[in-house]
Amino acid sequence: MKIILLEKVEKLGSLGDQVEVKNGYARNYLLPTGKALRATEENIKYFEEKASDLKKKNDKDVKEANKFLDKITGKTFVVIRQAGENGQLFGSVTTRDIANLLKNNGIDQIKKNQVSLLEPIKALGIVDVKVNLHAEVSTTIKINIARTEEEAELQERGKVVSLDESQLDEDAVMDVFDEGVEAELSEEVTDEAHDESSEVNDNEGTDDGDAAVEEKKDQEKE
Repeated sequence: MKIILLEKVEKLGSLGDQVEVKNGYARNYLLPTGKALRATEENIKYFEEKASDLKKKNDKDVKEANKFLDKITGKTFVVIRQAGENGQLFGSVTTRDIANLLKNNGIDQIKKNQVSLLEPIKALGIVDVKVNLHAEVSTTIKINIARTEEEAELQERGKVVSLDESQLDEDAVMDVFDEGVEAELSEEVTDEAHDESSEVNDNEGTDDGDAAVEEKKDQEKE
């Protein structure tokens, strides 16, 4: 299908360009979103009459987009998600999630179709995400996906903390605790054995003393 672009479309053309596209792409995206018109004689005439106004509107929109650019360019936004030991998320972070995240941070001008992701984010870490403020204006933000706010701060500083490392720390503490318990038990057993040995020696000493006294008495009688 041949169409007339009403704004710049990436990898396709700029305002006023007439290009050939697949029917599905035109019908499902370009035409219903107002990015293009069918290149009929009537629409070509309409565009020629409105070209000046359309260009002025486009220039105004570009100017407004550039004003907004500084508010989000290079900014980092944190997403808290549950994840497994290997860092894989239980679910994913989508363009809708990112648009809602921006809205919750006071940036409600961005819609989900303005967020560019090749595929949903499915792992912990910091990801660069392209945001299209206008057909001719785009920028990059960072999405920091972590299990906790503390972990997000560590990732921001360049340290990747996995659940395995956290578990290792916990296991180390438990090992120290267990070793301490075993040491105490060992000392208790040793002390008990020493006490029993002392009692036995005391009893043996007492028995030997009693036997000596009895033997002396027998000698005196004789």
